[in-house]
Amino acid sequence: MSLDPATPLQYANGVLLLFRPILNVMKSSALTGLLVLAFTLLAPTARAEIMIDYSDDLANNNFFGSNPTARLALEAAVADINAVLTTNLGAITNDVTQGVSGSFSPQTILNFDFSYNYTNPATGLSTTITDTTLSANQYKLFVGAQNLGGSTLGRAGPGGAGFSLSGQGGFGSIADAIADAEANHQHHRGDGPTMLTLTGNVSGDPYSFDVGATIGSAWFDQDTNNDGFADSTSELEASWHFDHTIPVAPGKFDFYSVALHETLHSLGIGGSDSWNALLSGASDWLGPEVIALNGDGIGVIDSVSGAHFATGLMSTRISDGMPQEVVMDPNILSGTRKSLTDLDLAILRDIGWSTQVTAIPEPSSLLVLSAVTMVVVVTSRRSRDH
Repeated sequence: MSLDPATPLQYANGVLLLFRPILNVMKSSALTGLLVLAFTLLAPTARAEIMIDYSDDLANNNFFGSNPTARLALEAAVADINAVLTTNLGAITNDVTQGVSGSFSPQTILNFDFSYNYTNPATGLSTTITDTTLSANQYKLFVGAQNLGGSTLGRAGPGGAGFSLSGQGGFGSIADAIADAEANHQHHRGDGPTMLTLTGNVSGDPYSFDVGATIGSAWFDQDTNNDGFADSTSELEASWHFDHTIPVAPGKFDFYSVALHETLHSLGIGGSDSWNALLSGASDWLGPEVIALNGDGIGVIDSVSGAHFATGLMSTRISDGMPQEVVMDPNILSGTRKSLTDLDLAILRDIGWSTQVTAIPEPSSLLVLSAVTMVVVVTSRRSRDH
C-alpha cells in the first residue's frame, strides 16, 4: 500500500505598489506520505510539541470519532514523535509583521499581515487560517480521512503561508521598512526547519520571509476497497489494524505505522525548503547527519517520489537497537509494524529539527510482528511542485 506525501505549492511572487492596500501572496500546501511503531522516550521540558486538531474531521465525516481505536493509535504515534523532539520553537504573538523607516513624520510603514493555508484533511480543499498566533513550541496538525483510491494509505505535509500587504508612504525608504519587517519577523520560529520562503518585491525592493514549522495536515484512507464510498466499520477493520497495543494482524495494515510516517512528512520530510536544499539530483542526500550514520548519502533517497528514503533501506530501531527497515521509506508490508530508527531521526536533524535518542524499551508486545502474509510494493504519487 502506498503512503503518499503532500507538499507546499510554489508561492506566487508579488510585485506591488506601496500604496496598494492589499496583496495576497499565498502559498498553498500539498501533502506527503506515511508509516511506524510505539515506544516511550525521556524528554526535556522545553521542546516542540505536535498538537492534533480534529476539527475538520469532526465537521465532516468524523472518522476518528467513529473509530476511537484509530484515534488512540494516531495519538500514540504523535506522542512518540513528540518524545524525541528537542527543538525550541519561538512564539508567534501577532499576525502582522510591521516594518518602519524614517526619522521624521510621516514615516514609511509596511504591514505584512500573515495567514496560513493547508489542505483540509477531510475534504481535500485548501483552507486559510487568518489567526497565525501560536504559543512557543506549538505545532498544529490537522487530521482527517478521505477516499484515497489505489494503494495509497495516507498523505500528509506541512501547510503553506502568505500575507496581505498594506502601508503608507513617508520620509523613510521602502528598502529600510522591508529590512525592519524582516528583522521583526516571527514566523520563522527561530529554530527548526524552513518549510517555505515567501519572496517578492515592494515597488522593486525585494523581501524574503522564511516560514518555519507552524501547521500541517495528514489524512488517511477511508475507502480501502476502492468502491468510491467511505467504508463501514467492518470494511475498515478488514484492511486496517487500528489497535496499536497488540501485534498487527496478518493481511492488515498498521494504522499506527502509517500515522507515524505521515506525521513525520508533516514536519517537512519530503516537502519543505530545508528538504529540497539537501536533495541532490533524484536520489542523493547531502545532509551530514544521515551521511555520518550511513557512510554516504548516495542513493539513499527514493528516486521516484524524491520524498522518502530509498525502498528497503535498513537502520537501527531506537527502542531496542534491532535492525529494521526505516519508517520513512515509501513501503509498508501488511502484518508488520515499524518503529522509529536512527536514520529517521538523523534526517529530521538534517532538515533542522533537534532530537534526543535515549529510549526506554517499549513493551514486548509492541515488538512482536505478525507473519507477513502479503507484500505490497508502494509507489508514492508525487504531488510537489518544483
